[in-house]
Amino acid sequence: MGTSYIYNRDASRLFIAVRDNGKRHKLFIPKESKPAIDGIELDIDFVEQEDFHYTFEWKGKRFHCELVSRDQNKAVVKVNGVEYKYSIESIFSYVRRGMINSDANKIDENNISAPMPGKIVELFLSEGDLVNAGEPILTLEAMKMQNEITANCNGVIRKIKVQPGQSVMKDELLVEIQSIEV
Repeated sequence: MGTSYIYNRDASRLFIAVRDNGKRHKLFIPKESKPAIDGIELDIDFVEQEDFHYTFEWKGKRFHCELVSRDQNKAVVKVNGVEYKYSIESIFSYVRRGMINSDANKIDENNISAPMPGKIVELFLSEGDLVNAGEPILTLEAMKMQNEITANCNGVIRKIKVQPGQSVMKDELLVEIQSIEV
């Protein structure tokens, strides 16, 4: 059953795994439901688990998985005797690495600017929070109307440039968002 994954604020169980051949996989390992790889929920049943050895069933077949070695975010995993090398990062680490490697002067098209002059009424998120496209970020009051300003992409709030009560001009930068491309 295919599902599309929406980034939750608690992304502690969301990881990016990059194989030694450069192929990337988005892993989501929830506590209460089935794991998802690249947005596809998999019907995997964990059978046994002991000291870095796991046995699981998928599509009627049993797989033995062993964590051979781990050095910081590098891991070597053996599945049914075949070794795979991965670089595994949390979503926050992955985004931070992208921020460090990106050009600091580059203007991100995902940044949120004021669509009109007004006053900031309320902030709904903080710096470092994960945000979904369409999720409200702040309320801007203009001409006695309150307007919700929403995110235009899935990402992480990198910098909030305003605070409640602050007056802003049209096109003034309000929030910097680092989009998440997985």
